[in-house]
Amino acid sequence: MSRSTATSARSAGRGAAAAYAYRTGDAQTLRDLGLDYDALRANPNIFDVAHQIAQKVCEDLPDGTIETAEQLQVVANLAEWLMQRDTSGADVTVGQIAEEAVALILAEAYLVETASALNTKDMTGTQRASFENDVRQAAEELAAHANLSPTGASAAEFTRAIEDGLEYLRALHEEP
Repeated sequence: MSRSTATSARSAGRGAAAAYAYRTGDAQTLRDLGLDYDALRANPNIFDVAHQIAQKVCEDLPDGTIETAEQLQVVANLAEWLMQRDTSGADVTVGQIAEEAVALILAEAYLVETASALNTKDMTGTQRASFENDVRQAAEELAAHANLSPTGASAAEFTRAIEDGLEYLRALHEEP
C-alpha cells in the first residue's frame, strides 16, 4: 500500500482528540495541540473550526501531496462529525470515535486509490456519486465489525482494520 496507514491513524487520532477537547471544553488539551480554545469557541462557523483543527493537526505533513490532502480531509471530516454529534444525549465514546476514524480513513483511502480507474470509466455524475456513497457505507459497516477496543483502538488495531477493509473493498469491486 502506498499510503501510510499508521500516519493516517495518528493524524485522525490527533484530530479526534482536538475535536473532543473542543466539544468538552478541555482547553489544556487544545493548548497542547497548539490550538486556542477561546478563539475556536468564538468562531461561529463549525466548518472553519474543523478546518483549523485539521490544519494544525496535519501541519507537519509534507505540503502538496495526495496523502497529505487525504489526511487533511479525514481529520476535518472526523472533527466535524464529532463536533456535530448530539450533545444532549449520551456522550460519544472513544470506541465510537475510533470506529468513525477507521470508516473515514478507509473510504478516503479506497476512493483515492480508485480515482484514476474510475475516471476512465463511462460513469454519469449520479453513478459516480452512488459508487462513492456505496463505498462510504461499506467502510462504515467494515469499521463497525473491525473488533476495535471500546476503550481506544491501538495503532495495530487501526492498521489492521484499514488494511483488511481495503483488501475487502478491492475484492468487492474487482473487475470480472
